[in-house]
Amino acid sequence: MNPPPLDEDTLGTATLEEIHSALFVQLVTGHAQMALMLLGKLPNLHTNELEPVNLEAAKMFIDQLEMIEAKTKGNRTPEETSRLSELLNSVRLEFVTVMDSQVTDGVSPAPPEEAAVP
Repeated sequence: MNPPPLDEDTLGTATLEEIHSALFVQLVTGHAQMALMLLGKLPNLHTNELEPVNLEAAKMFIDQLEMIEAKTKGNRTPEETSRLSELLNSVRLEFVTVMDSQVTDGVSPAPPEEAAVP
């Protein structure tokens, strides 16, 4: 079962758990969409044009999704877990595809810096 969309019709009848689930899915979907936009795969919502590829910024959104996955482990519904997993797999695949295409095209992208973990 997917969480209900957040609109006026469903907010009045939705449980707090359903609202939180819908907000969670919106959060992770938004992060995935930002990563895809920064990989040149989705147009900018404001300009409707593709942005130049920014691997470092895209990696930041992927890292944040991975952090959300780790920090919410054991506290997600099966549907939330499935959606998060699908999104992470999709953006990781696109990230690798874009990196590979830049190498194939003769562009030598600098690898994104790894976040330092204390």
